[in-house]
Amino acid sequence: RDSQYFLSGIVELDDSMFGAPTEGGKRGRGTDKTKVVVGLSLNKNGHPLYVKMEVVDDLKSQTLADVANRIIEDGSTINTDLFKSYNALKGAGFQHEPKEFNPKDNPDHLHWLHTIVSNVKAFIAGTYHGLDVKHLQAYLNEYAYRFNRRKFKGELFNRLLHCCANTPTITYSELTA
Repeated sequence: RDSQYFLSGIVELDDSMFGAPTEGGKRGRGTDKTKVVVGLSLNKNGHPLYVKMEVVDDLKSQTLADVANRIIEDGSTINTDLFKSYNALKGAGFQHEPKEFNPKDNPDHLHWLHTIVSNVKAFIAGTYHGLDVKHLQAYLNEYAYRFNRRKFKGELFNRLLHCCANTPTITYSELTA
């Protein structure tokens, strides 16, 4: 169901690496960890509304533009860091506002997005104690589902029941393929 919705308005977009630490391994971009693009829409007060996350093979300009087109409504304002691959967003129909990520000089830039990424990693480590990369997208989808519906506390069970009753059944082999 989340694929029916787009992030809109002011959206923070960044990449993150998921996976166990490697001894003596590189940190950040260029590592052999699984790459995830994270988008977060903000309300007019700068507080988080909805999140979307997508596992990607690389962080090239075309990949980031394709992800943005899948998860963000055209015309939205996208805030990013200065990573060069994000420059493709301007040509993809978005207003792109890159800023240097510097927590000391600009602590609010991408603050909520980084908080959510940290929470996702804690959710995976604390609940599942790690997981196979093959299933990472499903776990990211679960977190996004819970986060995006955090304010529907009283309605959540009924909404879930409605979705289950109106969604075609899939087999285990289809689920794990």
